[in-house]
Amino acid sequence: MPNATTDSLYCLSGAQILTFDADNTIYDHGEIWFEKGEIIAVCDSEGFEPPDGKPVTRQHVAGRVIAPGFINAHTHSYSAILKGTVEKDPLDIYMLSVIASGAAMTPRETYVSAQLDALSMLRLGITSVIDHYTERPALTAEGLNAVCNGFSDIGIRATVATMFSDRPYIESVPIDRQALPQDVLGQYDAMDRPDAEAYFDLMDAALRHRGNETDRVHVILGVDGPQRCSDLLIEMTGDFQKTHNVGLHTHMLETKTQAVMRNPAKESFVRRMVELGSLNDKSSLVHFIWGQDDDIAAASEAGVTVVHCPQSNTMLGAGICPVLRLRDQGIPIAYGTDGSNCGPASYLETLRLGAHLMRLTEPDFEKWPEAKDILRESFQSGARAMGNTGRIGTLAPGHQADFSVMKPVDHWHRPMGDPILHLFYYETGESVESVWVDGVETVKNGMVMTVDEQALIAEAEEIVIHRRENMPSGIADAVAAQYPAFRDMILKTLASDETEMERRVTLR
Repeated sequence: MPNATTDSLYCLSGAQILTFDADNTIYDHGEIWFEKGEIIAVCDSEGFEPPDGKPVTRQHVAGRVIAPGFINAHTHSYSAILKGTVEKDPLDIYMLSVIASGAAMTPRETYVSAQLDALSMLRLGITSVIDHYTERPALTAEGLNAVCNGFSDIGIRATVATMFSDRPYIESVPIDRQALPQDVLGQYDAMDRPDAEAYFDLMDAALRHRGNETDRVHVILGVDGPQRCSDLLIEMTGDFQKTHNVGLHTHMLETKTQAVMRNPAKESFVRRMVELGSLNDKSSLVHFIWGQDDDIAAASEAGVTVVHCPQSNTMLGAGICPVLRLRDQGIPIAYGTDGSNCGPASYLETLRLGAHLMRLTEPDFEKWPEAKDILRESFQSGARAMGNTGRIGTLAPGHQADFSVMKPVDHWHRPMGDPILHLFYYETGESVESVWVDGVETVKNGMVMTVDEQALIAEAEEIVIHRRENMPSGIADAVAAQYPAFRDMILKTLASDETEMERRVTLR
């Protein structure tokens, strides 16, 4: 396998190259040159003359299409071993099962789940990911090292954002406490409050070890949605960011039940976080479906990136993000597939669904963004959310050699029209032949070269069986006991006009 650390120049020639640079330059018979993980030149065939005496490794890839590696700006790696566990429960009820199971993953399980998540993504041309990493009951150095090492060893580029919140779940939703059984309330009230100081101490140590944004795997803050956090925690987050100049990746206003937690007498959630110093141009807000006008204005002023996850938004019935309104306010839009329990990490399906939803929410079709604009925005904003602006997302000199090589020969690609339209509307990821990350051919002939795929999948299946057999008893009963109160809360909230806005569709 080619190694990015050698002194040899590498050249892939003869392909159609989609650069997604500022001019969306396309080379019909192009070459991409790179050395030690960095792109040296992208040009027409024979348009670059290597230095005399420099060894060159050349690969001819005629008939292929080369594009930047996709950037998946939101996922949860732990969910890779939870495929097939979610169907039609809305988020608030889905969270009951997550909390009730509560079983911590071992470092090995964390490592395997991270690699399994990365395996699926690499095979589909995703070269970079933001993992909103969660560990229960609390973040540990061992767990964080395991997820980072899992990504590092398989060869994907990753930003690991560590989730943390300090409010009990029933304090983060508009639930009627009197509707819950007393024993359930007792269990919530008996839960230990998470130790914020311990979290930040661990993150301080992790940043010293893995905090360099130029590293292929690095860590940032993942302090969770504001309705799940005390003012003190948000203020501590802002202080930590100022001291360490580190990014923040957080859920924001995913559901209407979260939006109504806003105290009408206070400023918006987003404004509150800005004033407490925890949102800036290094921050990314995930989902952001139920943001009101003042939330959107504050997000724009702060310079945050919004990560759009249309697949999970619709699967969980959360609502439709007002993407066009956000774009009009100059807010960069990245895209994420969310956890694998909400569907496969099919990035192009995510982009297509996002485009289609825009067309159902805006009747003026001239405002619908074109495929090339959505793709380029996904690359640039995804890089921004990861803290890698100007390093990934474009095939140009000085950028990292992260790209995929596709062989579009299947029936839906023939006859071939506009290559960008084919990439956006027709490609599924099955055409991906090879994937290069940091100048290393991580996927070759459709197979990930850095792991034994079958052995990894077999171990993951053993983990699932073991965890199922050792699942604490009474989980189903615990969820069932809370279900009526949460069902009533959700239906009542969706029927209310408290937020004076709508993000769901009603057919009449």
